[in-house]
Order: sequence, then structure tokens, then C-alpha cells
Amino acid sequence: MPSARLPLWPSCNPIRKGEDEGMSRPVDLLGLYLHLARASEQRRRPLVRDKLLLLAGVIAARMRLAHIAALCRKRILDHNPNHMVRRWTSFGEALEDDDFLSLLKQAQRRYPQEKAERMLATLGIDMAQEREAYYSDNEYAAALLGTTPAELEKMFGAA
Repeated sequence: MPSARLPLWPSCNPIRKGEDEGMSRPVDLLGLYLHLARASEQRRRPLVRDKLLLLAGVIAARMRLAHIAALCRKRILDHNPNHMVRRWTSFGEALEDDDFLSLLKQAQRRYPQEKAERMLATLGIDMAQEREAYYSDNEYAAALLGTTPAELEKMFGAA
């Protein structure tokens, strides 16, 4: 049994008046890491992509976007069948294990939100109103992964 639970994401805490909101919504953080994972894949940096997919998968699992989390996990394992995530059937299950929480903390330290936002800015991607163009968070995340909710349902079954 893990000794400590992580918040949804360190920066998902409520914003106090007068503070810069940045990307405080979980869906914005999910989009941030999915954009960076796609860019890393295009740049042929699979190890970086896998770390970003791990972060995105955890956010998706905590948002209860099971298919998005499952696809992130699948893509990590497609590249590296021996990756640590293979020990658990889902990110939800993995979040109950201290070993996984250590891996997650490492990835969060390597790619904290502020650094990820700077990386995204260097790519010239503006996410300002991007999410609002989609019917749901699930549809938005699926599009960033290059698929559709219907395709995810075919791959992983009904949610």
C-alpha cells in the first residue's frame, strides 16, 4: 500500500486571485503533454515520448479517460515491451503502487509543467482555445493521439 498519494497534478491546485492561471485545468495539462509526446515522436525521440506519454496517461487516468490512458500505456509498450508500466494492467492500478509512484515522480521532476509549457512555446503551438473546438475531453485527447473515440472503443471496448 503506497504511503502517500499524489495530487491530480501539482499545479492543479485552485488558483488564488491575482495569480497567473496558466494551464491549471487537467484537460489543458493533458493536451500539453500529448502535444509534446507527438512532437517527440515526430523528432524520433522515443524515450522522451514515452516519459511524456506516461505523464499524459496518468492525467488521463485521473480524469477517468480510461481509453486515452490505455492508448498512452499501449504506445509506451509498443516501443518498449519491457517498460515498467507492463507490470500493471492500467495506470489506475499502477497509481496504487509505490514503485510506480517513484517512476511518476521522476518523470514529473524531468518534465514539470513550467518546463513543458516552455517546450510547447518553442514549438509554436498555441493551445489558447483549442479544447473548446471538441465535443468532449475524450474527443480532444483522442485527436491529439491521432485517433477517434470510436477507434479507441474498438481497441479497448466500451468504457
